[in-house]
Amino acid sequence: MSQKGFTLIELIVVLGMFTIVMSMCYTILDTTLEADRRIQKATLTGKVGEAILGQMRRDLQGVAWRGLGTDVFRGEDRGQDENAEDSIDFITTSPVAEPSEDTPNWTGELSSIGYALRPGKDGDSVLFRRISWDLTEDSFDSGERSAIYDRVMALNFEFLGEEGEWLQEWDASTLLPDQNLTDFPYLDERAAIAAMEAEEASGSGGATGASGTETGTAPGSVLQPGDIDPATGEEIVEEPLPRPLPRAVRIVLYLHYSNEQGQILNNDGTPFEEVFSTIIPLLSAEQILVEDPASLLLEGSNSSF
Repeated sequence: MSQKGFTLIELIVVLGMFTIVMSMCYTILDTTLEADRRIQKATLTGKVGEAILGQMRRDLQGVAWRGLGTDVFRGEDRGQDENAEDSIDFITTSPVAEPSEDTPNWTGELSSIGYALRPGKDGDSVLFRRISWDLTEDSFDSGERSAIYDRVMALNFEFLGEEGEWLQEWDASTLLPDQNLTDFPYLDERAAIAAMEAEEASGSGGATGASGTETGTAPGSVLQPGDIDPATGEEIVEEPLPRPLPRAVRIVLYLHYSNEQGQILNNDGTPFEEVFSTIIPLLSAEQILVEDPASLLLEGSNSSF
């Protein structure tokens, strides 16, 4: 009894057809995966970076400093560019969520906010946003921290100074008077210093009186801007008040991305990276202190402070 089977040619034809079908399936699969990567890069990536910068912008535009002590704005430098792990802390009037616990000292108007990185997985860092509702504590080192994003490569802050230069660090406590308890701390400090110098001058006797007479100032009076310094013979120039806040903050954010399967990779297998940057002007930094606010009012105005 004869047995029938496949000939060699038939096997070769079948294998060839199978190879063609598998090749077509692989091409379709690869095209689908590539399209999925492009869609995720186009939709996920930009939204994450812009959302983070948008949150920082809202917080920073409400920065406040008058009458709140000296710890009102601090930016610390920790590396540059793609190695930067900078941090920032400030007091703001921007709206925040209510505290989870009863906080008697919270006014509902002011809170302390900060941003900082902490080590994460795969060599990336986690970006945390800190909120402190109680400003009577050490408000820059207290409060609740929540994770914003876990694939941050680097975070860099720069601060625009009075002369238009970008600075890597900023600490308002080194610029404000020791007692920043009113709306006009510089003027309060200036008045206190003038009163103290006047008291010292009035008790120093005839020597001060003689020098005051020679320079055209009354005996015992305190030298003011515009007077002639008896020691140098030059006019005393009024020093500009230091600016407690930077004029603007520049943020550069370096991000990696991930989905349910892990990191989003480029075609060469490296993590997909994107850089976002923005400059946020601080409006409260541009407000000028007026020595006599009443001088701005219309004559006969009944407005009160």
